[in-house]
Amino acid sequence: MSMNRPDETTLHAWVDGELAPERAAEVAQWLSAHPDEAARAAALQAQCAGLQALHAQVLDEPVPPRLRRALRRPPLQWRWPHALAAGMMLALGLGTGYGLGGAGHDASPPAAGALAQLPVFVREAAAAHAVYVPEQRHPVEVAAQQQAHLVQWLSKRLGVPLKVPTLDAQGFHLVGGRLLPGEAGQARAQFMYQDAAGERVTLYVSVLPQGKTTAAAPTAFQWTRDGSTLGFYWIDGRQGYAVSAALPRERLHVLAEAIYRQLG
Repeated sequence: MSMNRPDETTLHAWVDGELAPERAAEVAQWLSAHPDEAARAAALQAQCAGLQALHAQVLDEPVPPRLRRALRRPPLQWRWPHALAAGMMLALGLGTGYGLGGAGHDASPPAAGALAQLPVFVREAAAAHAVYVPEQRHPVEVAAQQQAHLVQWLSKRLGVPLKVPTLDAQGFHLVGGRLLPGEAGQARAQFMYQDAAGERVTLYVSVLPQGKTTAAAPTAFQWTRDGSTLGFYWIDGRQGYAVSAALPRERLHVLAEAIYRQLG
């Protein structure tokens, strides 16, 4: 099905996940046929994911009692000075959560760092996941039936021998994979898996440039969240891996560990 170019409001609503499912599918279909616009949408998705990760801990915290009391005031007493004061308290609360958030590993929340502190490949992985997981007709470039060709092709493009983990024991089968552009035009690989219920998981593989510092991303699991989508990522030598899915954290952790063991 073809459609005209979505306007900017619609594109941004798609990026924010605010479109109805049918309309979202139409926009995803249009983006798949327009790589330049898809790349722009992916960049916006990555930016949103990074911004949400800044205060991931704070978003789950209960509303402070002082704000609950302020919200219970009668509407007629709500004047702009009170609104300003509540806004300042909210900003202070967010700032406190940001300042106290510690770096977390496997069992801890993500580090509350600036957007730039997230490894580039993690932002790329979140964007690619958001763009291709909704796709029904063309979720991958090369299907699982051609796995040998897929691995050989992507290994050649990334310049390293790749392995495709199997997740059959966890209930997910390989759908296939695709080649993606990454930082400074470097090649990236995405493998997609799906279970019987239609839930999809993606594994994003990147090769970091020579001399690229990896101190900001330890080899231990780190995790991120973009709305209902969670991600685990780690670095092994010069290779960065990111696993993404809209699954409960414990279930995704099991999948990430299975992938980690097979790639080890």
